Amino acid sequence: MQMEINSDLEAKCDAIIAQYPKKKSAAMMVMHLIQEQFGYFDDDAIKYVAGKLGVQPIEIYGMLSFYPMYSSEPRGRVHIKVCRTLSCAMAGSIKLGHEISKIINCPIGETRGIYTLEFVECLGNCAKAPNVQVNDKLFDGVPPEDAEKFVEKLKELDASGGLAPAPTWEKPAGGGDFNSPAYKG
Repeated sequence: MQMEINSDLEAKCDAIIAQYPKKKSAAMMVMHLIQEQFGYFDDDAIKYVAGKLGVQPIEIYGMLSFYPMYSSEPRGRVHIKVCRTLSCAMAGSIKLGHEISKIINCPIGETRGIYTLEFVECLGNCAKAPNVQVNDKLFDGVPPEDAEKFVEKLKELDASGGLAPAPTWEKPAGGGDFNSPAYKG
């Protein structure tokens, strides 16, 4: 894919960068925008982001290769990430991943058709294991014996547009739970 930056995407990148005191601080948000627009990073995308931020391409490549939310390869429209860390593994996530693999006919770690399936490290929701993230939606407490039902739900959500990622460049509308322990420290 040859990356083409249109004026709308350029404006969104500029708006993100303007929110930060140093251009480099906007790297992850600009990378999210590019990932959402093109689905992965080719060399042109890496060079574009580096140029926008005034850094060397190797710095962007370092982030691309470290963070699992970015990809240097095309992914399927339905990107399934099954947590395999201890809490989820003990709750059956390894078996769940293999069951999903059989149902969608996609080996773990590969892309087939509309699906990309992979095991990932902690999704940060250990208390409600096993966890699966599909695109940017988190599904918790998915038991391996419900793999078929889970895949059917994903097919319905995909057909209705319910798995489309929310744009990261838009500010959240609020309504968070300010009584949550996370806000009380």
